[in-house]
Amino acid sequence: MTLQEMIYHRKSCRSFTGEPVAAEMIERIRSFELKPLHPEIKIHMDIVSRDKVKCICPWTTPQLITIYSEEADGYLENIGFLFQQMDLYLQTLGLGVCWLGMGRMNPKTTVKVEGMKFIIMLAFGHPKGAQQRHDLKSFRRKSMEEITDQSDPRLEPARLAPSAVNSQPWYFTHEGDTIHIWCSKKGSRLDAGIALAHLFVTNEETFRFFKATHATNLPGYGYIGSVVL
Repeated sequence: MTLQEMIYHRKSCRSFTGEPVAAEMIERIRSFELKPLHPEIKIHMDIVSRDKVKCICPWTTPQLITIYSEEADGYLENIGFLFQQMDLYLQTLGLGVCWLGMGRMNPKTTVKVEGMKFIIMLAFGHPKGAQQRHDLKSFRRKSMEEITDQSDPRLEPARLAPSAVNSQPWYFTHEGDTIHIWCSKKGSRLDAGIALAHLFVTNEETFRFFKATHATNLPGYGYIGSVVL
């Protein structure tokens, strides 16, 4: 299954076997190329063992992917954009994935990455039982009318994107061929990056992200950027 196809089948996994992922598959994961939303922002990503992190969630796994970033403009949406590509890729390999927003690095077993801030981690591993969705009705998501000013089937992949506590803080407005993306001021810009990743994966050859100088303010929302699909 491709990354694009996985958008319509993925789900978060909270039940793992506890069996470590084999070294050969770990190498495939390390070599998978991710496209950043903001290439100029420095990041550091690594696959670490369970003893390197601290998390109260019961579904942590023997291996996790951690990501750090310099705190530059757009760094949170950049992380969401990168990590959601990884989320989809891991699931194409038959692995289960869960974002661990409450996870932290263990100061007793890890060294800080100079000039960067730890952002978030992904637990990944062999899932217990069936992991993928087989019916779009199983997605609990807002309607298209709740996330955009125009009914636009191209935004369906973004509508299906995961977010913290399923908040879906994004909103899209249209201006000619340009689509502006906004994030609720109470929401996470990282989640907005996740939604953008789904638009990139489904429009990889034509996707273009930029900051428009004339985007009209949207009350209650912060401007993330604009895309042409």
